[in-house]
Amino acid sequence: MSKLLTKKVSYTFNRNGYYYFSRRIPSDLIQFYTYPRIVQALRTKSSSAAKTRAMNAAAKLDEYWSHLRLTDSGLLGRSLLKQDYTPNSVNRHSRLLSQSNVELTLSDALKLYLSHKGANKGKTFHAAANRACSYLVDSCGLKKLTEYSRVDALNYRNQLIAKGMVGSSVARVLSSIKAIFNFSISEYALQIENPFKGIYIDRNVGVSKRSPIPFSEIEKIQIQFFSK
Repeated sequence: MSKLLTKKVSYTFNRNGYYYFSRRIPSDLIQFYTYPRIVQALRTKSSSAAKTRAMNAAAKLDEYWSHLRLTDSGLLGRSLLKQDYTPNSVNRHSRLLSQSNVELTLSDALKLYLSHKGANKGKTFHAAANRACSYLVDSCGLKKLTEYSRVDALNYRNQLIAKGMVGSSVARVLSSIKAIFNFSISEYALQIENPFKGIYIDRNVGVSKRSPIPFSEIEKIQIQFFSK
């Protein structure tokens, strides 16, 4: 099914029903990029919508690549180019356009997550996401998403428990960090498994059971209440 859908829509592939834009960087422009292919979620399951969005993205890239080619140092009239298309500015823009989440760090993923998922959320949502990432950095260091392992995820959970968190709090923090990873993995179709997926959490950790009030104490309270 996915292969058939991909053939119908140029510059795309289909994963789990959703379309993704995908285009290889031209060989003469590869020096401007950190990764040989651009991949971007189109956020649609509709083949017609994906086709429109993909063609628009491809057209914008073709126009931008034309500007990149005009930065050739041997080009006649190069000194007349607008400031916006000098080599330094082009390099800056190309780094932004070519940013691939193969190189995405945890802090990059957090910004991406909050800019999309946190757009209409309150301070509590942002604080929870920031706190979850802060705990991960403290536990395992700041890395690229592709560098975090299952062992890191287990150490992260154990560190949260060592902080004295009860099971329900550990579950909430793990849910936040898992969501941050899931968003970047889905958004850029990363070929990695979320290391926080399926982590076991004992929700009874740190929870002390309350003993029922002895019947003798209840009787005393009733006697005092009715004697008034």
